[in-house]
Amino acid sequence: MMVKRKILVPIAFNNWALTDVNDNRLTKEWIDHRMGIFMKYTCKSLKAQTNQDFTTILQYDQRSEEHVLNALKQHDPLPENIKFVPKNAYNKTLEREIQDYDEVYFARIDSDDMYHKGYFEFLKNHQPKEDTEALINQYGYFYDEYSDKVATAKIQSPPFYTLIYNVAEYLEGKRHPVKGHLSVHNLNHELLEPRNYVQVIHSNNMSTSFENRYIDGLIEDENEKNQILSNFWG
Repeated sequence: MMVKRKILVPIAFNNWALTDVNDNRLTKEWIDHRMGIFMKYTCKSLKAQTNQDFTTILQYDQRSEEHVLNALKQHDPLPENIKFVPKNAYNKTLEREIQDYDEVYFARIDSDDMYHKGYFEFLKNHQPKEDTEALINQYGYFYDEYSDKVATAKIQSPPFYTLIYNVAEYLEGKRHPVKGHLSVHNLNHELLEPRNYVQVIHSNNMSTSFENRYIDGLIEDENEKNQILSNFWG
């Protein structure tokens, strides 16, 4: 019998932020700016996926709902498989999306980064080892939107990973012991060879810089750089 696999992309939009002690993420200015970044990069990457059989759920803090909904109105309508939901409705939305499937792949990404347009096609067809709990994308790129430069990156346990669950077990409460992306490497995992992600550097992601120590090579050739980016935003 063929296993029914659901690809689900959970994204934290503004329901939390690592360094935002003043709740700036709840303001109209922050949300409008972040929505623009999401549409320019992450949403474009999602729309470019060669396999559209996935669901993206973006969580937002319900205290900022008016600003989020108004920001969405400033852009083209989203496809049905990309949804913004308040944090307090996330769990029920998630359960509804996966309940008719045998297994679920949670492909993690932030609201300002990109996956290779063939990544979800790969996830749909991938045959993991029996005990695999996570797929880790060690290789990717950094893109600096100000200098328009691209550099290659290798990170041992980056924030670009996919967790694998049996749906029945997940709905019963099973969770892999993950405490931040650095801990994913402790799970039973498979390392993926292709450069499947782009981490975008912009003014609002203070924790990342283009001079990040993970960068291992600048792409000097303009044609090569443009070809790389076209594989992520179509």
